[in-house]
Amino acid sequence: MNKKVLVGISTLFLMTTLTGCSQVHFGKDAVIIGSEKKESFQTKVKKAQSSSKKTVPKKKKVVKKKNTKKVTKKKTKAPKKKIVNKWDTAKTQKLQKAVNQWGKAMGQNYRFYDGKRVLKTKNGPTYPDVLKKNRFLLNKKVIKIGYSPLGKNNYQYNIVAIANEDFKSWHNTYLFCLMKNKPVILLDQSKNANPVIVKVVKDKDLNKDFSKIYTEK
Repeated sequence: MNKKVLVGISTLFLMTTLTGCSQVHFGKDAVIIGSEKKESFQTKVKKAQSSSKKTVPKKKKVVKKKNTKKVTKKKTKAPKKKIVNKWDTAKTQKLQKAVNQWGKAMGQNYRFYDGKRVLKTKNGPTYPDVLKKNRFLLNKKVIKIGYSPLGKNNYQYNIVAIANEDFKSWHNTYLFCLMKNKPVILLDQSKNANPVIVKVVKDKDLNKDFSKIYTEK
């Protein structure tokens, strides 16, 4: 063996004896003299476990937001029903023409109550005032009768039109009425008395004209 190598080894051996065995460390390729920090067995295990564990990212919880807005249902308004009057001034005008044509054959000309000026009859009552002042008798029974130009069911007999023709000593006053929504014509020939006596007109042509105009839209 080379003397230099032996001297080196002996020197190292001597140094280790002086400094202690803990200061000399033999590695694969060299000899290390000095302190070497040793990791404890527990820390090595922990490092191995931590390296083996894969960090799995936590899934975020998706919180669904509740729709706090109140859904207000729109109330649909029901369409307003059109009020259709059973009678009007246009129908009164048609009736006036029909009555005058009907009266021509007898040489009669009838004047209608226009809703403004009172209608006076010869030796008889004045319309429409008499409807409130006097009683009316039909077949010896008192009836409830009144002027209703739109055909509203306000009375037992609702007068929609009044036509009068005067003669020498008497009058013919026709009261065109709606009785339970049916056309009825009453005739007044009485003198200015209380009660006023009326009767139902049975003339076919006059009733036909009145019924036709009433049912027209």
